[in-house]
Amino acid sequence: MPPLPAADESADAGQTPPRSPGELFLAFAWISMQAFGGALAFIERTVVRDKRWLSPKEFVGLYAVSQVLPGPTGISFCVLLGDRFFGFRGAVATLAGFLLLPSVIVIAIAALFQQFQHVPQVQGALHGMGTAAVGLIVTTALRMSRTLRGQRVGIVVAALSFAAVALARVPVGTVVLTLGVASVLWAWRSLGR
Repeated sequence: MPPLPAADESADAGQTPPRSPGELFLAFAWISMQAFGGALAFIERTVVRDKRWLSPKEFVGLYAVSQVLPGPTGISFCVLLGDRFFGFRGAVATLAGFLLLPSVIVIAIAALFQQFQHVPQVQGALHGMGTAAVGLIVTTALRMSRTLRGQRVGIVVAALSFAAVALARVPVGTVVLTLGVASVLWAWRSLGR
């Protein structure tokens, strides 16, 4: 697989890399406090539009790599992004920012939820948050799809992946191992030219 563009290449494209691991920590702590159930929209907005650490294409590339790594995509993305700019220190800072405050809050909420889980308003609030998370995911997917304009193979792979998982109920692992590997090989061959 071809390497991702280096952090200094993003500066040439009008991007500004983070100044320190502390800046990554604070940004991802803020993201995690806003993103109940769907961090991708907030990550994309912060990293691409607000902070301008990555271009849209760099974001999609880093996100694609994080999706094929084992474990949650958000965690993998944090590690890859932090490592990209500051190596191990950046990966730890980004991951800590992303996980620290939500972990404390979730533990506190879980303790309270045991006391109030049968209250209809609490159950309704949880359903509403789930719906909002789905809306954030759909919005981000549509925004990210703009980077596929003019890339027929990318559009075909996205459509086939959707059809395989959503319509044909093919397991995600099978789709990643077939369409994912095929698209990586195609990109590697195309970039090699």
